[in-house]
Amino acid sequence: MLAHAQDHAGRKTEFDNMLTILGLDNTIEYILRIIASHLESLTGENFELDALPKLASSINKTLKENADLKLPYLGDIKLLRKVRNLVQHGVISPSADLEHFLNITQKFFGIVLKDIFGISFEELKISVLIKDERVKEFIKVSENKIDSEDWLESIVASRNAFENEYFERIKHSDISIALYPSQVLEMETQEIAHFGFETIIQELELANLGINNPEFRRFKEYVHHIPLEYCAVGTPGCSVMQRHWLKEDAIYCYNFVANTILRWQAWDKEKLYPLKPFENYKFNETIAGINISKELEGGCLYAYPNEQYLHLFYTTENIKSRFEKLKKEKYYKHRTTTYLNNKKTLTQETSISFLGKHISLITNEPARWGIIIWYKVVDAKLKKEAKN
Repeated sequence: MLAHAQDHAGRKTEFDNMLTILGLDNTIEYILRIIASHLESLTGENFELDALPKLASSINKTLKENADLKLPYLGDIKLLRKVRNLVQHGVISPSADLEHFLNITQKFFGIVLKDIFGISFEELKISVLIKDERVKEFIKVSENKIDSEDWLESIVASRNAFENEYFERIKHSDISIALYPSQVLEMETQEIAHFGFETIIQELELANLGINNPEFRRFKEYVHHIPLEYCAVGTPGCSVMQRHWLKEDAIYCYNFVANTILRWQAWDKEKLYPLKPFENYKFNETIAGINISKELEGGCLYAYPNEQYLHLFYTTENIKSRFEKLKKEKYYKHRTTTYLNNKKTLTQETSISFLGKHISLITNEPARWGIIIWYKVVDAKLKKEAKN
């Protein structure tokens, strides 16, 4: 609820300012109701929940009498309710009071958590709800950088969290897998088609993932302004921010990314049944002398008539830089060795004619690249290992 109010505060419109005040007041009221319920269970005292100022005063009195504590910012809480009433009835614009009440509500939340419930603000941050450990760490960094007022570095961490979670959700996407071959083929005939296909694929992926388009566009605009020193080597140029980075920038990116990831997690469904593990197979694959198996992170193989193939895989900067040097219409060796329980069972060697490639940046941290190569097999040899 507080994060939602902070999100609206960063949008800087009159309507969002009004929603911010309403959200902050709702946050305070909700916290007071939780405190009242907590105190009722400890003292047996009943609180009237209808009027917020009266509820706040009653809680403050009970805290003083039973725990030698007091409710922080009591006067500001009551004033916020008055401002909220004026805003709700359309009498005033809350712009002048916005920053004050944002700070008060955040400080109130932190003090109440520590003094009354004995927990820290960090224990209730969104990062604790993120399931993927790598993404969780990026969200934590974003939160910590906001706390230390390092706005740009918070945005970088939010970008990293989004890119990694996005990758996990689209790397097996039917949409991407179905369209990549057409993209490579079209690029080889007319390179101008590259941007068009990239846009179509991403738009379909965004729609499939239920991403709010205007909010994503805004987030993407921030990402495009991240300086190159925070990006993977080989990243295209960035736009230069024409002003200082602001708190509102970092809050917007953090809220967009965190809320998007939580929504995706909520949509996840359990598998219909557990998959049986495959036998202990391992593969060692080299293309043009480049061993892709050691730095491989998923992919797929497309087979077409006339011995033509497209090979999609996700890999590191090191492998990507070596594939960039491969030349179209040159011949290379493709070798795949299969192991079962650490014993070599099959080796396949082919000579391939290199027809084209497409390389794109997937994530900046870690630097992860998607590579699609298109080739034709011109000669193949198969060797099975003798059984002991």
